Amino acid sequence: MSVAAVNGIEIGYEIIGDGSRTVILVPGAGCQMLEWHPDFCQMIADEDCRVVRIDNRDIGLSTNFGAEAPDPAALVARAMAGEPVTPPYELDDMADDTAALIAELSDGPAHVVGRSMGGMIGQRVAIRHPDAIASLCSVASTTGNPELPPATAEAIEQIRSPSPPDREGAIQRAVDTDRFFTGPNFEFDEEFGWKKRAEMMERCDDRNGQLRHSLTFMAGDPVERYSKHRQALVKLDLPVCVIHGSEDTLVNVAGGVETAELIPGAKLVVVEGMSHELPRGAWPQFVPAIIETIDRGQPRR
Repeated sequence: MSVAAVNGIEIGYEIIGDGSRTVILVPGAGCQMLEWHPDFCQMIADEDCRVVRIDNRDIGLSTNFGAEAPDPAALVARAMAGEPVTPPYELDDMADDTAALIAELSDGPAHVVGRSMGGMIGQRVAIRHPDAIASLCSVASTTGNPELPPATAEAIEQIRSPSPPDREGAIQRAVDTDRFFTGPNFEFDEEFGWKKRAEMMERCDDRNGQLRHSLTFMAGDPVERYSKHRQALVKLDLPVCVIHGSEDTLVNVAGGVETAELIPGAKLVVVEGMSHELPRGAWPQFVPAIIETIDRGQPRR
């Protein structure tokens, strides 16, 4: 694991492989780089790729923003009550982090694969820093359209249930959430799930950072934000693949469908029976699409 000083903060990262194409894996809200399974990373690295999995700001080994928002739970409660809040950073800031890391680690444009919030960050990298990105895979993500179907009540309850204060309880709750979002068609790897979540907790207890991530979706006018984002998406000009589970109860598949419809030439891959996680059993259905998108953006050496 390494740390790079970029965009005025530090970003934690790890490199897998030494291929000619740099691929940045951007995790979802509140998730560390460890959410990208090592075998998944290696499958991409085997295709002439240099895979970089990262911790977004405020998570894992990256810069913590506790000083800027020490009580994020109170801010979340205010936002949910309809009061205006100002988050310590926005998705655009996280996109700037990613672009700065690409400049630090790559000799040229990189390929961005982002899941959930990571997909939203990837979309903004393409919009704000077109020279930094060679292709984009937006996974289990959305456009931010407030008119799209929302998360199910069960999914909202799952992510909002409080994390137990003790280490074992917190790990178990995270594992239970991963299982919940695996989807009905795929087996959940219980042993790996526990190992991953325990390692995350050992690296950093970043539950407050997770709450601050959620604030990025709660501030400002969602209609205005979506309108600007939509206008930018239709102007993108790069290889794009949109991947989504048909049974995603947190970010409805309609979000992925609209993303693919708005971005010119984007390819849509819907994985039947997959929810919001990326289970091993689904990899054969969408990893080839990721590689094909990378190939379109930059031929193999």
